[in-house]
Amino acid sequence: MAEEAIDLVREPDPHHREWLLQLRAQTATNIADGRRSELVFEDLVAVLADRIDRSYAAIVIICEDDVPRVRASNAPVPINHLVHGSDRSRWFGAWSASYTRNVDTIVPEIAVSSLYREHRKTFVEHGLLASRAAPLMGRHAIVGGSIVVMLEQARLLDSDEIDVFEEVASLAALALRREQERDEILDRLRYDPLTGLENRDGLEDHLRTTLNSSRMDGPAVGLLFVDIDDLTLINDSLGHSAGDLVISTTANRIREQLMRSDHVVRFGGDEFIVVLDQIDSIADARTVAERIRDAIKEPLEIEGTVLTTTVSIGIATANARTPPLQLIDEGHAAVVRAKQNGRGSTALHDEQLDAGASDRLGREQRLQHALEDGELTVFWQPKIDLQTGKIAGAEALVRWQHPEKGILGPDGFIPTAERAALIDELTDWVLQQAIGEAVTLTEHVPGFNAAINLSATQLVRPDINFVIAAGLERFGLPAEALIIELTESSLANQDVIERLDELRNNGVKLAIDDFGTGYSSLSYVRSLPVGIVKIDRAFLVGLESDGSGAPVLAAAVAMAHALGKSTTVEGIETLEQLAGLRALDVGWGQGYLFAEPAPLDALLNQIEDNPTW
Repeated sequence: MAEEAIDLVREPDPHHREWLLQLRAQTATNIADGRRSELVFEDLVAVLADRIDRSYAAIVIICEDDVPRVRASNAPVPINHLVHGSDRSRWFGAWSASYTRNVDTIVPEIAVSSLYREHRKTFVEHGLLASRAAPLMGRHAIVGGSIVVMLEQARLLDSDEIDVFEEVASLAALALRREQERDEILDRLRYDPLTGLENRDGLEDHLRTTLNSSRMDGPAVGLLFVDIDDLTLINDSLGHSAGDLVISTTANRIREQLMRSDHVVRFGGDEFIVVLDQIDSIADARTVAERIRDAIKEPLEIEGTVLTTTVSIGIATANARTPPLQLIDEGHAAVVRAKQNGRGSTALHDEQLDAGASDRLGREQRLQHALEDGELTVFWQPKIDLQTGKIAGAEALVRWQHPEKGILGPDGFIPTAERAALIDELTDWVLQQAIGEAVTLTEHVPGFNAAINLSATQLVRPDINFVIAAGLERFGLPAEALIIELTESSLANQDVIERLDELRNNGVKLAIDDFGTGYSSLSYVRSLPVGIVKIDRAFLVGLESDGSGAPVLAAAVAMAHALGKSTTVEGIETLEQLAGLRALDVGWGQGYLFAEPAPLDALLNQIEDNPTW
C-alpha cells in the first residue's frame, strides 16, 4: 500500500521541553488533589489529540475479570466498541500487544499489520492508518492497561510527538497507580474492625469461586448461617461494649473450629456465615455446626458477670450447579427455622424451605431470558409544556412484555435485576433503546426532551458516562435533548454528585425526580448541578384552579423559580389541577390527564393528532 506523502520535517518548538514540564506538574497536582481518574484520563487523551497531528487516542484499562474497559477515548465509537468489554480471545491491535507483551508497540501501517487482521477494514474506513501503544504500569509492577494513539496517516511519530506520547503514558500510569492504591485502601475496608473477619462484600465472589471448583453433584460445599441469640438483650442490659465482646469472642470461637480451607465472614451485626470447602456429605456440615455451637456455649465473663451465649445455625449445602445467592438464601431460610425452634437450635435447609429461593432463582433466570429474547420494551409518557399546551418531551419507562403475566412495570422486575446482577445490563439496554427512539421523536417535535431514570447505583458506575456518550453518538441525539432523572435519596452520595457534574459538562440535562418525598431541600438543591425540579404528585392535594389550596406546592414552585430551576409536576389527573399549575407558572406537567405510558407508536400518533390542553 502506497504511503501518503507527508512532511516529516517540522520547525523545532523552542518551548517544547518547558511545555512538557508544565504538563507533568499540572497533571501530578491534579492527581495528588484527588481528581477523578476518568477526568485525568480524558485530559491526557485530549493532550495527545491536540499535540499529535491528525490523531485519536484511547486509554484502555484491564479489569480484574480480564475485561478491557475504554476509560477515555476520542476515537470513533465503532472503534471503541471493538475494544470495550471484548473477550480476551478477540483482543487485537497495538493496545493489546503492548499490554500482553509489556512493550511499546508501533504499527506504521494498519492496513498490512497482522495485529489488525480482523479489523483492518474498519480502521481504514474510519481513516485510521497507523498506531502506537504503550503499556501502563500499575501497582506492584503489574501492567494494568495500555494507551494508544491512532493516526490518520501511515507514518511514525516525530521526535517531539514521541516525547509527548511518552510523557502522557507516564502520567496515565501514575493516575492508574493512584487509583489502584485507593482501591486497595477500600479493599482493606472489606474487613470488619471488631472481629478482623471479612465483611459480606466479598462473600459472593468467594462463594462463586468455591462453587465453580466443586463437584457437579451431591453436597460439595457447606454453608452455615450463624446467628447470635438475644444479642439485643445483652446490649440493653450490659451495654454495647459487652455486646461487642460477645461478637468478637463468637468470631474467634468459630474460627477455632474451622479448617484452613474454610472461610468465615461477618455477615451482619449478630450474623456470621461459614463456608465449608469440599465436604462429602450433609453430616460433615452438621459436625462442624455442632462443634461451633458447643464452643460458643462455653461461659464468658464480662466485668464480673458470667454469660452463657448460644447461637442458632442454619445449614445449607450446594455444588457447582448452585448460584451463590441461592445458597445464601437457603442458609438464611434455615437459620430462621432454627430460631423458631428455640435458642441454640440447628436446622437443615430442605425442599420446603427451598420453594421461596427456587421461585426467586426462577425469576432471575426468566429475566435473563427476557433480556436475551427481546421481551423488554420502552413505554413513553408525554410531558406537556403547560404554557403552550403542547407535547414537549416524554419520560422513558421500561416495561417487560411477559408472555404469561402480560405487561409488567419496573417494580415487578427491577429488584430481581439488582439481585441477579443484571441491573447494569438492563440499564445499558434501556439507555440505548430510549436514546434510539428519542431520535425519532425529535424528528416530529423540535426541541423534544427525552427523560431517563437512573439510580444512584448506576450513576456511580465507572463506565456510565461512556455508555451514555456512546449512545448519543451512535444515534446522533444531541446531549441537550437528554434528561437524566434521579431521586432525592441518591444525592447523599458524593460520587453521584461528581458524576452529575460530568454529565452536565457534557451537555446532558439533569432533574430531581419525586422532589419532596426525600430529605433534601431546595436550598440544598441550589448547590447541585441540577436544572430541573420534578415535584411529586403528593403536593397536588387541595390544588384549586387559581393556584391556591396547596401552599407547599406553591412555595416549592416559587422557590425553584427563584433559584433558576425549571419545574415539572407529575401525576396530573384533572383539568382543575392543570389550571392551578398554570396559575402557579409551572413549566411542564405529566400525568394520566394527558396520557398513560405507552409504546413509541402510540406517542407518535398522539403527536400527529397535535392535541392542545
